[in-house]
Parts: sequence; C-alpha cells; structure tokens
Amino acid sequence: MRGVQASADRSEPPRAERAATQPVLLVADRVRTLDPDRPTARAVCCAGGRITWVGDDPDDCPTRDVRRIDLDGAELQPAFVDAHVHLTVTGLTLAGLDLHACRTVEDCLASVRAIADVVPGHAIWGGGWDDFGWPERRPPSAEELARAAEGRPVLLVRADGHAAVIDRVTLDAAPLSRCDGVERDAVGRPTGLLRREAAELARSWFRAELPRTQLTDARRTVVDHAASLGISSVHEMGGPDPMGDDDFDAWLTGDWPVEVVGYWSEPDLDFVAARGLTQVGGALLLDGTVAGRSAALESAYADGVDAGHLYQETSELTDFLARAVRARIQVALHCIGDRAIRQAVEALESVAEVTSSTAVRHTRPRFEHCELVPAALLPRMAALGVVASVRPSFDAVWGGPGGLYETRLGVGRSAGMNPLRALSDAGVTLAFGSDADVTPMDPWAAIGAAQRHHQVAARLDPDTAWRAAVLGGRHAARQHDAGVVRPGQRADLAGFAIGGDGTPACVLTVTRGRIVHGEQSVAG
Repeated sequence: MRGVQASADRSEPPRAERAATQPVLLVADRVRTLDPDRPTARAVCCAGGRITWVGDDPDDCPTRDVRRIDLDGAELQPAFVDAHVHLTVTGLTLAGLDLHACRTVEDCLASVRAIADVVPGHAIWGGGWDDFGWPERRPPSAEELARAAEGRPVLLVRADGHAAVIDRVTLDAAPLSRCDGVERDAVGRPTGLLRREAAELARSWFRAELPRTQLTDARRTVVDHAASLGISSVHEMGGPDPMGDDDFDAWLTGDWPVEVVGYWSEPDLDFVAARGLTQVGGALLLDGTVAGRSAALESAYADGVDAGHLYQETSELTDFLARAVRARIQVALHCIGDRAIRQAVEALESVAEVTSSTAVRHTRPRFEHCELVPAALLPRMAALGVVASVRPSFDAVWGGPGGLYETRLGVGRSAGMNPLRALSDAGVTLAFGSDADVTPMDPWAAIGAAQRHHQVAARLDPDTAWRAAVLGGRHAARQHDAGVVRPGQRADLAGFAIGGDGTPACVLTVTRGRIVHGEQSVAG
C-alpha cells in the first residue's frame, strides 16, 4: 500500500521534463547495443533526441561541447518497452491501494482501513486482489468494505481486471439494476462482487466520481514509476472502460517522461483516425479471462460447466479487420483461449484472401495475451505476421501445480499455457508487457519469468527474453528508429547497476534524449 500525496490541481499536460539542449556523453562499464556491427561499446553520445556516436573510448567522441555522465559500475542498454499497460488504473493503484500482497479477506480489509486513515476524504480505488488462493475463497463483501472505509466510496479491481468489488453505498448508488454480472446472495441481495458488464459500468461510474486531482496525480505517478524501471515507452490500452476518451486524450496530448503509444479498445476507425493514430484495439476483446471462466475454449473448463464464449461475431470481426487492413491500421486483439485465438487467425486469413497476405502482414496484427495457443495455429500466425503480445509474469502467478491454470483447465491444457518458446521457434515475434495493474510493471521480472516458466519446454533463453522486453515492443508498435544503440536511432536508453539483492537497479533512463530518471544519482 502506498499513500496518496495531496497536491494542488494541475492542468493537463503535466509539467514538461527538462529537455536535452546540450549534447550528452554517457560512459558506462559496458554498452549493450543490439547492433550486430558493434554488439558492445563503452560510450554513447546523444543530441537532438538521437544517438550521434557510439564508441569504446570516450575521448574519440567527435562532439566536444558535451555534458559527460559517468555510469561507473553500470551497464547501458536500449530502454525497455512495456507493450501492454492500463496507465491511469495502474497509477491509481500505485498512488492508492495495491492489494497484490493480500493473502486473506482480512488483509484486504486492513489495507482499506489503513488507507482510509492515511488519506482522509479521498474515494478509495484499489487493485490487485486475487481471492483464488485465499482461505475464504471470496472477496470482501459490500458491508465489510463500507465498515472498513468508514462510509467512503470504495472500488477494488480484481487482479485479472475483469471483476471488482464495491462498498454498499456505492452499490446502492451506481446504476446497476439492469446489468449482467451482479453477484447476489441466496435471498437475491447484491454482495458487492461485480463481473462483466456490471464491473465495466461500476468502474466507469466510479472514475467519473473521482476528483480531477486524483486522476492527475495517478498519471504522473505511473509514468514516473515506469521511468524509474528503465522503461521509456509504454503501450496504453485505453477505452471506454474504465477511463474513457478524456483520459485517453490526456495520454495522447500530455508531455510525459516516457513515450505513450495509444491503443483504443473499440472497433472505431474514425475515432483513431481523428487522433492521427494508425493502431486500434489492445483491449478489443474476443473473449474474457481464464480466472473468470470467460476465456473462449474449445472444450469446457475443468471446474466449470461451459467453455466460455466469444465476444465478437466472426463475420463482424472479419469485416472490421478488412476495413482496418485497407486503411493500413494495425489491430490488436485480446484473445486468451484457444477458440478465441482460432477465431482471430481464421478472420485474418479471410481478410488476406480478399486483400493480400502482404497487406495483412504490413499492418502487423497483434494478439494480446495469446495464452492457450493450439500448436497447429503457430505457423499460420507466423505467416500472417502476427505479434504475440505476451505476459510472462502470468505463468509466475498462475502457472504450476495447483495454480489457477491447472484448476481451471486441468493438467493437460494448463501445461500448454503461455507457450513462449513454441511461439518464438515458429517465427512469431514476442513483445513483453505487464498488463499492469494485473501484474506489476517490472521488465526484469518478466525476463526472469520467461526463463523460469513452469514448463521447461516453454522457457526462453536469456537473450531471447531480453530482446522481447527491449525490441519486441518496438516491433509491435512498428517503430523502426528505436531499440538499437547506433547513430541515427532515437536516444531511448537505460542504465542498470547490480543492486544489493543481486537484481539490476535502474540508475538512468533517457527518453528521446531527455534524462527522465536518475540524473541526480549519477551526475551529482
């Protein structure tokens, strides 16, 4: 749990980070470049937002009027990309109530009580709870939340992002009477747990009630946090649920310390064209989640009676994809279950028949999450130029014996979840993302999770995993001028030193030539 810092209202965009007006020479113990012509170096010069020189001896730099920063004991590399995030929601959790560590209902309620004491007057937005492993096997009730928050509005989003619990006052006030997904007790009274349509409506309604200062602080909190991790670019998966178009536009127009690549989750090509975007989707749902038994499967859940369901009619999806391909608009599709992934592949193949496979590949379609992938679809995905935007940390949280995947899917199917190695071997580009705040933004944790997948056959080697965290997002965003440390590329860089616990600690982040994290710690 982190407390919210009270602050005065700030107009959008937030304060601009200091621009890099003087060329900067960065000198490290080693520079890892990803340039096959010069795999390593020791020094990099940046000017005008671009890399202008890379070399081994800083004295060889042709630019003389430079500001030199020595990263003693550190390695410099291309900055990370988080290819799938929900920024403002994550910021609200970081600045408010992070429930990922809760292990019981009482843990959750204690966190609500603590934040209510620390930050009086605020509505309480929290996220990250997961009752799958709790002994009670249930979230807090509306009455329990109301008592813990002392009457203040509370909304706590489940870790998978597809369910939420709210307090009794909010439950009575929100317009949920006709919504699907309101859980009720034996006598028909709403418990406070909301799924599907009800969860979406409650999040949107609650967001509209938040003070503007709280949203502004949340946005600043999350991008500063990303920069502190060596992330210089994030792919924002925005949409009507839960934050709306005003929040999405704030991300597109604000001056942030990291690059924000915006994806709008509705199939509305006019909306993205009006904003000058050439991508759409991200949270454009073909199915739901394994946790909620709403991911679309070819056969029934091991612990359920049905197989989930598809959210889109195939004919409508195919028509939309065809219009997007003709307009050269990239589409990112949320597809988790094998049935949903099959629908996405078959729809794209139908589009390729009426346009061309080259036209489809040119748009670089994205499959978000892409968890239960039938082996027979792997070469077809590669032929279509699909990018698998994947979450290695999902396996760390839900994989393995007795985990959520095994409980929902059974031993056989759960073994095939998140087949990172098979995707890579088939020629499908991997792009790592956190889906924050489902799992925390943490590129090194994602790299580690990919190497330690609970299925040995699905594990990635260290270099492939690192490249998926660095270059995968650049490929997914169709960016050809970033991700490699060589002259002419964008100066998006990150410096890491090994911390006391043996993990890399970010000491410097550079976005488009601007130092956005760590300047004081390395430059004095």
